[in-house]
Amino acid sequence: MIKSLDDLLGALAVLELRGGDTTSIEAKTFSEYSSAQMGPTMCAFANMPEGGVVLMGVSERDGINVVGVDDVNSLLQSAASQARNGFSPSIRVDLRAFDLDGKTVGVVNVEGADVNEKPVRWLKDKKAYLRQYDGDYQMSPSEEQMLLLRHCRPNSDAQAVPGSSLRDLDSELVNRYLASVRETTPRLVNDSDEAVLFFTGVVADRESGELSTAGLYALGEYPQRLLPHLTVTAAVEGTDDVRAVNRRDFTGALPVILDDVLDWVAQNVESRQVVTRDGHGLTDYAVPLLAAREVIANALVHRDLSEASRGKGIDLRITRDGFRLTNPGGLWGITVDRLGFGDHPAVNEHLYQICRNVEGRSGRVIEAMGTGIREVRRALQDAGMAEPLFFDNGVSFTVRFPNSALIPDGDLAWIGRLGRQVAAGLNRCQKEALVDMRHGRTWSNGEYREHFGVTAEEARADLRDLVSRGLVTSTGQRRWVRYELAGKR
Repeated sequence: MIKSLDDLLGALAVLELRGGDTTSIEAKTFSEYSSAQMGPTMCAFANMPEGGVVLMGVSERDGINVVGVDDVNSLLQSAASQARNGFSPSIRVDLRAFDLDGKTVGVVNVEGADVNEKPVRWLKDKKAYLRQYDGDYQMSPSEEQMLLLRHCRPNSDAQAVPGSSLRDLDSELVNRYLASVRETTPRLVNDSDEAVLFFTGVVADRESGELSTAGLYALGEYPQRLLPHLTVTAAVEGTDDVRAVNRRDFTGALPVILDDVLDWVAQNVESRQVVTRDGHGLTDYAVPLLAAREVIANALVHRDLSEASRGKGIDLRITRDGFRLTNPGGLWGITVDRLGFGDHPAVNEHLYQICRNVEGRSGRVIEAMGTGIREVRRALQDAGMAEPLFFDNGVSFTVRFPNSALIPDGDLAWIGRLGRQVAAGLNRCQKEALVDMRHGRTWSNGEYREHFGVTAEEARADLRDLVSRGLVTSTGQRRWVRYELAGKR
């Protein structure tokens, strides 16, 4: 949400680097208020977990430019009226106006509706909208159903699968599972196999012997016979009009899918052979396999398992920009900004508990409670990669590992707060160098040249430009010159 001029400058910096609208920020130019333009966007933001912001008086044509609006009070009053009367239920907005470079920008902060109020509908067309990377879109009936089901705690993983029985289980997976349960749960050491499977939620109905969705998914010989949507589709995306290649559909029990998908990732991301100091060879992957394993396991365990998710599998793409994984169903009981910090409830509680004792070739599906995202961040940091990016729109959840360092929104906002005059025209290398300096790094000409792959002349020009803008100071002389952030910015 934008509450101050600094927040606005930060949002403009995000728009500039992202090349236009984002999942949480929409730029609009208005000569007069248009309820038709605002309706779908405000509705979509209200259906998002954390809402969104509409900027009035910001143009995306030929870059991000502040063009201003003439009568900001009238525009904001119209937005407030539409928020009260144009949606079911009414949506909550926080309205602001800021003067920037002699022009006025109107800000409409749209709050995310409460879980029990979703889906919000635009009354003009009675439709519900959501936000995606490329703007607003009308929700499908199954997506609306997914939001309605979130009014209560998810329990689809505990439901019995009609037509299933103990004969559908994989004996090898079950034997390892039973041994692990008896090792970690003293109370069940002396119970029969059938009793352990019932008490731990693998069997949903003791009389009929029908399996739970969680039990069949985690330990089934071929769960897709009865649950065909529990799959992962992976592909390497081509460039421009070239079709995706190496497309694979992965099936089987959850731990089997996890191992097979991880093998596919290792085969399809760029890699190189590295010789260590002690003479041993190892393979260095463009995507750290530890990080890949954690997010794939999370997607498999935390995906939506309700009837509304039928027909929706997990989608994995390796692209020019990096690694992207999307699973059906949004986050439950936590927001994106809290991922990796503290404990939070599992979406599929029964499946989560079962998978703590389920093993595949790469080890237990869940190695330690609540540590997955922290391990992902650590693995990417150790590999010199950017932070993972997360996107939750309530009906799907996406994680991305960028190939190259994407400047986090918080650091972009900091750059924006340096002032549009001071920061205008900075190139990508200069912005990344400034962010690193913000976090304590100093640079030499040689380090800058090697890190960004530029010539000595280009490195010298970039660093001297930062000094001339008053952003950076230099110490030392000639080849011992080092550059650091000026003062406390």
